[in-house]
Amino acid sequence: MRLSKIWLYSVAMLASVMLFGCGSNKAVMNSKITHVEKKETLGKGEYYQFEITLEDKMEAIEVDGEWRVEDGGDRKARVMVMDEENFLKFKEEEPYKTQYDSGEKIQHTFKIRLLNQFRAQKTLYYLIVDNPSEEDKKEVSFRLDLNYEWGAGSR
Repeated sequence: MRLSKIWLYSVAMLASVMLFGCGSNKAVMNSKITHVEKKETLGKGEYYQFEITLEDKMEAIEVDGEWRVEDGGDRKARVMVMDEENFLKFKEEEPYKTQYDSGEKIQHTFKIRLLNQFRAQKTLYYLIVDNPSEEDKKEVSFRLDLNYEWGAGSR
């Protein structure tokens, strides 16, 4: 009887991790999404990630963004944009490169144009809203406008 309860508990825990994941929060953006307004609370050292998909036959995407730390500790956050390879390095805490890095600030506006590296297939970029503090949680609001550039005859 005791063994079956332990087994049932283990299965329930594994299922919840598979359903809800662990670590950062995430949003996926594709060509159907052109505007995002969001407010997120980031725990100590946590980040929120936007996965930006450039579909095949898409030339580029222009991201026009604005963000602000509304509340929490020193009220500083950091926004970065990177490709898939560097995002994996970022997650593993290895050296990585960014296409955009705001540095630690209270608020910032930015505009960046991301190119489709692989025209025959989709290209992934990640926009990261990072709470670099190991002491305080932060509430961050952000707005993103996305303008997709399609290749000739692709739409």
